[in-house]
Amino acid sequence: MGRAKILADGTFELGMDQVTGSGAETFADYFFGKFHMQIKLNPTFAKSIVTAFYLSSKTEQHNEIDVEFLGDPGRNQYILSTNVFINGTGLREQQFAFWFDPSADFHNYTVIWSPKQIIWFIDGTPIRVFKKQNGTVTLPYPDNQSMKIQLSLWDGTAWTRQPVDWSQAPFKAWYRNYTAKACTLTGDATAISCPVNATSLLSKELRIDAQTKMADVQSKYMFYNYCDDQMKIFENTPLECAINSKIG
Repeated sequence: MGRAKILADGTFELGMDQVTGSGAETFADYFFGKFHMQIKLNPTFAKSIVTAFYLSSKTEQHNEIDVEFLGDPGRNQYILSTNVFINGTGLREQQFAFWFDPSADFHNYTVIWSPKQIIWFIDGTPIRVFKKQNGTVTLPYPDNQSMKIQLSLWDGTAWTRQPVDWSQAPFKAWYRNYTAKACTLTGDATAISCPVNATSLLSKELRIDAQTKMADVQSKYMFYNYCDDQMKIFENTPLECAINSKIG
């Protein structure tokens, strides 16, 4: 039986059992844009199961921008994990508890990836910013490879170090109303072509009130920030940490 299917109302359903998970990706390769999806998670808490909506390139030294939902066994609830991979290296996670039940209904998840920054949103509220520039210093940033949108439902046992409870299988996740206002590479892959509705995104900045809302979400719901974990990962605080939490 197929584990991925399109329902009668156009909703895309991913399924997973003990044999395998499922996934999908766009035909198009994107180079900057605004990517939006409505997602609903498995209706019962699925320990160590990961539901993902992310951008990723198809190279060995890949770039990636993550929106991942994890059934966290330590918290016994779903969490949201955001991450950025640049030339094959991640370790830039920020993780959030939810202020609603993401399995009760569909919610809106959006990523804006521009030449200057990445912004993550939940239901229109920004929760994280990752910037390229700190004054005159250019920081590591995923702008050297095009990426596809990918969806997946997979076994996160290696992440959580706790086994999936397969008695609850099959697990499911639902995606709908995907939109992309995005730029693509030209046919010869030498230039970027942007539709009219995407060009304004390339210079988008968060207003002060939106930055204040983001700071409020982070103070209440963000429980892990790689910038605060330098003793475990980095010898020194990464340079981008000084600007990615700053208002103004």
